[in-house]
Amino acid sequence: MKRFFRIPQNLPYLKDSLVSVGFRAGSALAVGKAIALAFGPAGTALFGQAMNLYTALANIPADAISRAMVREGAASQKSGDESGASISAMSASVLLLVIFIFQAILSALISNYTDWFQPFQSADSGIVPLLLSFALVGVGSFSASYFLIWSKTNLQALSAIFMSLGGLLGVLVLWLCDAGFFACLMGFLVGQASGSFALLLIRSAEIPAFFRLEFWSFPHAKRMLVFAFAIASAGLVNQVSQYALVHWALNAMGAEKVGLWMAMNRVADSLNIPILAVANSILLPTLAGLASNRKEIRNFLRPIFRQSLGLLVLGMLVLFVLYPLLLQILFSADFVAEREQILWQLFGDFFRSSSCVFSVLMLALGHTRFYFWLETASALFFLLVNQFLFSKYGFACLFITHAFRYLLYWLVIVLRYRTVFI
Repeated sequence: MKRFFRIPQNLPYLKDSLVSVGFRAGSALAVGKAIALAFGPAGTALFGQAMNLYTALANIPADAISRAMVREGAASQKSGDESGASISAMSASVLLLVIFIFQAILSALISNYTDWFQPFQSADSGIVPLLLSFALVGVGSFSASYFLIWSKTNLQALSAIFMSLGGLLGVLVLWLCDAGFFACLMGFLVGQASGSFALLLIRSAEIPAFFRLEFWSFPHAKRMLVFAFAIASAGLVNQVSQYALVHWALNAMGAEKVGLWMAMNRVADSLNIPILAVANSILLPTLAGLASNRKEIRNFLRPIFRQSLGLLVLGMLVLFVLYPLLLQILFSADFVAEREQILWQLFGDFFRSSSCVFSVLMLALGHTRFYFWLETASALFFLLVNQFLFSKYGFACLFITHAFRYLLYWLVIVLRYRTVFI
């Protein structure tokens, strides 16, 4: 079984990914700590909602185009076509610019005709600087993917580190200067973008030139756009549903309670970062290579499935005991959760962590349509059932629905691929 892990091209990427995700997780927790100390649970809620907005408007489109660019560019590079890699980079850059212009127009319409941006429009600076900051970070994050085309995984990892440290430094400087919440948010976003661009400029000599008009290719761009749209669709449905849910919860429950819930989700996100790194670095490429052989997939995944469940159970039991202390250490003494809330949260986190590992099987086997519908159904379930249960359970509905959402998600995956897992 060990031979499946001994794939030379995966090991450097895994090492670099673990280094970068370690910095990302640490800096994210440090930023969360600074926001919690300065602005309390209400500030944590607004910061989390701002990140939901950023993810929907900038991160998901940039990430989808990045994956398409890496897919096309790496294939060209592997075949010895250096110009093909540059064409991929140039075409993707133009696509990203067009998409951000479209996002800006769409955001202006949403801002004028709905109250979705109201928490951010209340700032003196309005919504425009925030959206410009989102675009900057999106481009900065996207630029890090250039390194992957030429197999420079160490530079891609460094780019993630520079972004994380830049965002942390931006928050800390403005917080120490007694700046307000929105100034700290801007400092975080601009700091992230500055970090990524700084590394890109420092190491630009190691990347072949690409930003030239002769490298533009409409057929290339069209092919990448189709692939990127397929990836981004599920993410956008999920993120827009999450934003709508938090927007509703802020009005129905108040920012203090929503901030506690979002802090608990931040803890789960941080724990999932290394799990996702391993899944994307080892499981996804390995399963893609075994896609035509179900027997080898079963032999590879079954022991991992059983052992990971045992480790997750043990980890969740430890977290249940330490959770109150963990909230105070990572955030502040204002973040106090009841035992029932912690229990429901960890129940959902258990199935979420397990699912994020094994859902890569769907992508490896090319079951993108099934993946899209499962992600969409899960997001809509979370949005609608919370509103249905609120009148009976109040604030607790967020934790109860979280638990059942990921339990059902996990069961669907296991039943769909039961010949592999069981």
